[in-house]
Amino acid sequence: MNLLRKIFRIPLFVLWFVCSSTLCRLTNHGSNASERGLWWTLIWAKVTAWIFNLKVHVKGDVENFKGGLITANHQCALDILVLASTFKIRFAPKAEMRRWPLIGFMTQCNDPVWIDRSTPSKAKISAEAMCRTMKAGKAMMVFPEGTTSDGKDGLLPFKSTSFQAVIDSGTAVLPVVISYDEKCRSRLQWTGNTGFLNHAWDVLGLKKTEVTVYVLNLIQPLADEDRKAFAARVYDIMNQKWRSL
Repeated sequence: MNLLRKIFRIPLFVLWFVCSSTLCRLTNHGSNASERGLWWTLIWAKVTAWIFNLKVHVKGDVENFKGGLITANHQCALDILVLASTFKIRFAPKAEMRRWPLIGFMTQCNDPVWIDRSTPSKAKISAEAMCRTMKAGKAMMVFPEGTTSDGKDGLLPFKSTSFQAVIDSGTAVLPVVISYDEKCRSRLQWTGNTGFLNHAWDVLGLKKTEVTVYVLNLIQPLADEDRKAFAARVYDIMNQKWRSL
């Protein structure tokens, strides 16, 4: 049955990918192109979630978030799909994702802020782009752990660069904790020992994936709080929630 599901889903996903990315490229010109890109991302994610039989359950308020930084724990490639089908967001993926097959091409339709931490100057450019986006009342999304983790020992320590953009823009962080159903969690977790294509092939075979998105309370930076202290405070709140699940 796993193979049959994969045989059914792959051409359906490719067809939807080609159609949606083509329409996105054709319509994302002129005024409000960036806003249309966000809507296209939301629509693309919801349809793709249906193709993969991904059932997303949201616990918490998503309606009153009017711009800022969404931070989430990171376990697998589906995390991006989960968040993109829940929020209207501008991505901030790692720069190397540009070269990923399919995902990299589609992500560019979202006009993302590519995160490059290879040098301090490049990291600063990324942070400034995020700051401009959040000041404009849009939502950015990052995985502050910087990589995937199985979460068995809690969340990984957060990288603080993106939190400086929150401080500079005068916005807030919306912490989100993603938790997959235990029946499929072991197959979904991707710690980097498996190549992306092998990981995606395994995910395609899942009959149904249940995932809950826990939306926590907004967190504002405190007066005179630097980015590392701010990141550590958000980490403590998210890690405590993760350990309680």
